[in-house]
Amino acid sequence: MKPALLLRKVKLKTYRVLILTAILLYLIPSVSRAETRTAFQQGVEYVKLRLYPQAVDTFKSILSRDPTDVNALFQLANVYKLQDELALAIQTFNALLTQQTDFQNSTVTDSEKALTGDRIQGLTHLALSEIYCKQSQLDIAEQHAKEAVERYPTDANTHYRLGYIYTHQAKFDAALASFKHTLARNPDFAEVYEWLGLIALMQQKPQQAVEHYQKAIARKPYVQSAYYNLAKAYRLLDDTAAATEQLKLFQQMKVYYDRTYAIEGALAEDPLNTTLRLELAEVHLAHKHISAAITTYKSLIRLHPELVTGYDKMGRLYMDLNMSQRAIPFFLKILELNPDAVEAHVRLGWLYTTLKAFDKAESHLQAAIEKMPGLTLAYHGLAEIYTEQGHLQKAIDVYRHITEIAPDDHEAWQAGQNLERLKKSPQTTR
Repeated sequence: MKPALLLRKVKLKTYRVLILTAILLYLIPSVSRAETRTAFQQGVEYVKLRLYPQAVDTFKSILSRDPTDVNALFQLANVYKLQDELALAIQTFNALLTQQTDFQNSTVTDSEKALTGDRIQGLTHLALSEIYCKQSQLDIAEQHAKEAVERYPTDANTHYRLGYIYTHQAKFDAALASFKHTLARNPDFAEVYEWLGLIALMQQKPQQAVEHYQKAIARKPYVQSAYYNLAKAYRLLDDTAAATEQLKLFQQMKVYYDRTYAIEGALAEDPLNTTLRLELAEVHLAHKHISAAITTYKSLIRLHPELVTGYDKMGRLYMDLNMSQRAIPFFLKILELNPDAVEAHVRLGWLYTTLKAFDKAESHLQAAIEKMPGLTLAYHGLAEIYTEQGHLQKAIDVYRHITEIAPDDHEAWQAGQNLERLKKSPQTTR
């Protein structure tokens, strides 16, 4: 099969580099440094939440006060790129390349200035290369990628972009060299292993392809194309069973990808939609993509800081992951927003019990009982605390109370009887 034809048949998601780190903050005039830094951080937060119009307004406002702020100019160009306003992005990135930065009032050393200048120029060339790749202008993209590598050679993304371009140009030796440089800087660069697998397929080396795709999947198990191409490699090796299994996984990942893509598309139009964001998190959880679910819940909290649901979802998720320390702050926040949230008290009682913080656990369970006197779950928690502490009679009394308010609670009956026997045992000194 011709390389160009195979490339067209492979459905790949564009690898997009989103640089959110503040660069060159020392360029901000001292008189407005704090104000500008705050505005810049807010703009970056808007980008993280995909609130692109707000991000554009924020960075433009900064530039209106200081047109030489390369931080804001770079981020503005990056937002245009993320919005697919590519003409504006190219124009803004080119303005950044031609802009002369004045360091006369800077306190940094000459070496620091040179390093920072090369870095920002390298990232700008990298972004332009990505844009021209998207527009299928590979010759222009290649020149920018080469500039990015020259100016910022320590960054894995610059080498990756050059390898990506060489692969599309069927310059496989050059691509392999660039990918080798990429992995030297980031051994877990999953997309590189995908491209290495594709090159191996095109060079009729299916066993190598299998090894590369397995590495890609181990690092990013939610990319559908890797499973499809791994199945293709297994077919070339006449391993029908393995190929069939990978095609099943491909279908699962395709369903997952299609659903998340649809929801994210809707969120792009309505980023404040709580229902959509909760649905997206649930889809991630259904496919055990925990990190994506956590990121989605965190976005929900940032967008709606007064919404109890976001904190509750995060707390429950960390509980499911047996990460009590991380879960606790979210339930405490719920109580801050709603002091009458009984369930939050109960969950905190359980969490503090697992951490052996019995005083805090008892306090929250007592608070839950005060608000809901018939809540047997809270009494069970109290009894467990007393048992853990060796206060057997107190635990027995709690179980007796449970049976009084809930006569059908067989667990309480059994637990109380067991403690009665334990208390009478000669070996029991408590």
